[in-house]
Amino acid sequence: MNREIYRVVPRARAAAIGIALFAAAAIVVWFAIRWMNASALEFGRLFEQTPGQAALEIVRRLRLYAWLYGGSLLGIAAWIAWMAARIIRTQRLPPPGSWIVEGQRTWEGDAALRRGKILRLVSAALALMAGALFVTLWRLAGTIRIPGP
Repeated sequence: MNREIYRVVPRARAAAIGIALFAAAAIVVWFAIRWMNASALEFGRLFEQTPGQAALEIVRRLRLYAWLYGGSLLGIAAWIAWMAARIIRTQRLPPPGSWIVEGQRTWEGDAALRRGKILRLVSAALALMAGALFVTLWRLAGTIRIPGP
């Protein structure tokens, strides 16, 4: 392994970072589930009192989710496409300058090029999924009827 072209992280440090990231993600998911539960209870009360206001809120949230989810997937697709371009250009996987775990396998030449091209296809598929998710949620929000006063 060429230590001069990669930033090597010791295994113990990589494991500690992985555990910390997993714990942070678990906390975020826990808060998101609590928020969604409270939101569902709020919708139930709102729908009983004013159905029109509840429908407007559902439309607003669906359109917000369309932007958030579609944008997130599109951002991930852009990052994967950027990495694929670096891999194809340098014919090294991971690309030079990347952080790698001590002892991690690396590829050069045709093997790296093949993997880079596969990543380019994955990024295109993810971008298509992001667009489809956005359009689906936006159209779903448009189908909700809002009752009059």
